[in-house]
Amino acid sequence: MKPDLIVIGAMKCGTSTVCAYLEDHPDVFMVPNGEPNYFSHDENFAHGPDWYARHFDGHAGQRLCGEGSNDYASGRLYPQSATRMAAYQPAVKIIYMVRHPIARMTSAWVQNRVNFGNRIPPTLDRAVTEMPDRYLGQSLYWENLSRYRAVFPDAQIFVGFMEDMEADQPAFFARLCAFLNLPLAPEIRRGHVNPSAGKKVPNRLHALLNGLPFVKRLKKLAPKGLRQTLRNRFLTDTLVEKPRFSPGVHDQITAEIGPDAAALLVHCGKPADFWKL
Repeated sequence: MKPDLIVIGAMKCGTSTVCAYLEDHPDVFMVPNGEPNYFSHDENFAHGPDWYARHFDGHAGQRLCGEGSNDYASGRLYPQSATRMAAYQPAVKIIYMVRHPIARMTSAWVQNRVNFGNRIPPTLDRAVTEMPDRYLGQSLYWENLSRYRAVFPDAQIFVGFMEDMEADQPAFFARLCAFLNLPLAPEIRRGHVNPSAGKKVPNRLHALLNGLPFVKRLKKLAPKGLRQTLRNRFLTDTLVEKPRFSPGVHDQITAEIGPDAAALLVHCGKPADFWKL
């Protein structure tokens, strides 16, 4: 069993919502419970094609099967993803979701802070400066898309804009289903999946305690439920205001992202001012 479709990202561009729609579609089987990251992560690719094929064991005769792994669109971190994918399944259809590139970085930083805590820099400025391939690199959509266009024809690549999906979900999914040669699902069961608004992110006390040598031992001894309760009540804060870059860092980002964004908008037939950077 090989996938007919793969959602390659980008992270925080509505990929969870797209995958949820496809999971709910009666004619599609999507790999459940996470991202295989077979073509991107060397340690997963080393397991071989049989390991990857087992992700589709739940297929029950649906017309199409697929998966979604956001790291496939992280070209600077995983430059081999596109060529590996093309060698394995040259007929696969690619779904690439994009959104305002700076908004994507902001949302990705929030999600990473939620998932990885203080392994991620505590400010947007530090994150993009210290981890440019993770944040800036994933927002260089044209650069990332070009890796796939080099090995797949444009007819096999769907570029979807999160802004279009938010403006009119039925119309967006109608275009997606036409691309996949699928009938429309009877209904859209789930709306926006995994939004960043309202998430709890680690606070300063969290960072301070994690820096103490005895905390790791205490974490191992404390029950998981107690750890989660303490974390939610005392060590995280609900995100209220939208995080922003400082003016200087914002200007640096815009200078690099601007030409890339412009090239993508031209390719997709969008007006030049679709994204105001």
